[in-house]
Amino acid sequence: MYDRSALGSSRVLCLAVALLAVACTSTSTPAGPASTPQPGAPAPTQARSGAKSITIGITLAVQAMGVVGNVTTAGGWHSMDEVHSDGLITSDMTVRRPVGRLAENAPSFDEGSMTLLDDGRMRVVYILRKGVTWQDGAPFTADDLVFTYNVLSDPSFPLGHQDAIKLIDHVEATDVTTFVVEFKAPYYRGGVLGIGLFWPLPEHILGPAYDKYLADKDPNDVLNLPYWTSDYVHLGPFRLTSFDPAEVDFQAYDGYYLGRPKLDAVHVRVFSDPNTLYSNLLSGTVDYFTESTLDADLGYQLQSQWQASGAGMVMTKEGNTWFLGPQFRPEVQMEPAVLDPRVRAALYRALDRPGLSQGLNAGHAELAANSFLPPQDPTYEAAKDDMVPYSFDPARAKSELQSLGWTTAPDGSLRSATDGHQFHTQLSAVTGREQGIAAMASYWRAIGIQADEYVVPASQVRDPEARAQFPGFDSSAQGSGDAILGRLQGPPASAATHWTGDRGGYDDAQMVNLITAYRTSPELPGQIQAMKAISDYWAATLPLLVVYFLPEQTGARKGLTALDDWSGGAEPAQLWGTYTRDIYLWDLQ
Repeated sequence: MYDRSALGSSRVLCLAVALLAVACTSTSTPAGPASTPQPGAPAPTQARSGAKSITIGITLAVQAMGVVGNVTTAGGWHSMDEVHSDGLITSDMTVRRPVGRLAENAPSFDEGSMTLLDDGRMRVVYILRKGVTWQDGAPFTADDLVFTYNVLSDPSFPLGHQDAIKLIDHVEATDVTTFVVEFKAPYYRGGVLGIGLFWPLPEHILGPAYDKYLADKDPNDVLNLPYWTSDYVHLGPFRLTSFDPAEVDFQAYDGYYLGRPKLDAVHVRVFSDPNTLYSNLLSGTVDYFTESTLDADLGYQLQSQWQASGAGMVMTKEGNTWFLGPQFRPEVQMEPAVLDPRVRAALYRALDRPGLSQGLNAGHAELAANSFLPPQDPTYEAAKDDMVPYSFDPARAKSELQSLGWTTAPDGSLRSATDGHQFHTQLSAVTGREQGIAAMASYWRAIGIQADEYVVPASQVRDPEARAQFPGFDSSAQGSGDAILGRLQGPPASAATHWTGDRGGYDDAQMVNLITAYRTSPELPGQIQAMKAISDYWAATLPLLVVYFLPEQTGARKGLTALDDWSGGAEPAQLWGTYTRDIYLWDLQ
């Protein structure tokens, strides 16, 4: 370990001077990090004639900054992560490939920065860029990343995404620009620790509160700090100037290590109603919208409006996968036949996926899903078209069910040849998905199944135990790429897991082993091979019935150069490389 004494003295001096600066600040000065810059920080950007600012619209109230905030990627707030914060890795401009951000480069086996150790662990070395500073001017070093691991791995702080943190065995700063991570086993994301997997924390700001927590064991010493709201400081191109759940403002950070942003300010505004966001985009009061904000219909309407008027551009690609999740707990499943994968196969063939996508995705039948992976996933070719054998064929569906002991009665109902009961199931969904379950239920009714529709009441939406009791199929969930596999890897939701895990109780040891093999494949060729095995087993057993892709849409008004790098970005659920990763290059023409 290198000598930290000089940095330690600098930290103490920095804090002392900062406290003196705050004490001397006039009480009339607005609160917030921009009004009380720390020693060494570049001067705040001054208001000037022709200053460039944009407004971004989202649809989810902002709880807090960083890892303390809401973890959901819905509503667009986490698409703002790389406006104000940076991780070690992000994605390239026009391809979905990891590149260095705080790190000089993405680690790799070819370059020797990733190695498999004799004891089965994996060692990853991140070489940090020189000259990077926090937005208060303090230097960013590898010690900040060691501190980050200490906080995020502490069970008292269930903060942010924990997949990578739980698999880390040891971290070390061998010098100010070298951060070494040793994983307990090979890990497929070990070389792509972006902002979603490993969110850097400033030791010089949070260190004293964390030390206090270590002494008195009260996590609120850290969690209740104004740092997470009004006093947030990070490493991104724009620093926080004002914080409110309905509106958050950022100012260009002159000392940004990749160069001062071309824009001077970014205003994020929350619209609780997507229709209101749509109206503001049309009127020109909002310049940019993120994915997971506008409904598909509104997104396509805006695309049509802007194409006709030349007022802007909307980009669309396959996003989250919408699927039906069967109930696998025998004591809860109302129709035991659903537990037979051959029955699920027949039910799957009874669904017209292109027709459903056309009806529910604003006329876009091409978004029907023949794979649980979207085309932009690096391992997509391994799973491409594996669901094509289950294309819409209601006659074959009825024939297969008949061979499994279900006969068609004179009234057209499908009944058990054993006891005569009608095939009866239920499709559940949250408010807003009623049209979807109605459409799917109609296809099953057409082959003689009694298919009920159930809308989860508002009182149960955030009750995971109640949500796990659906008796047939749940159509409330969506997933993004291989993130869907997390719900199948187990353990299933239960009282023992506080009802986290797969809501339907899916529990299959073979699938768990296949997913483990994939997630312990550190290089792409091995990941592709492992994904092929997963997809083949998925196609044979149908743990989830993928129906269609939701459109992933982002858009910018004319004059804002914000979409040049769109093809290399992704929604925050992918954990590295959001669509705002290059916002420091955005400009107004």
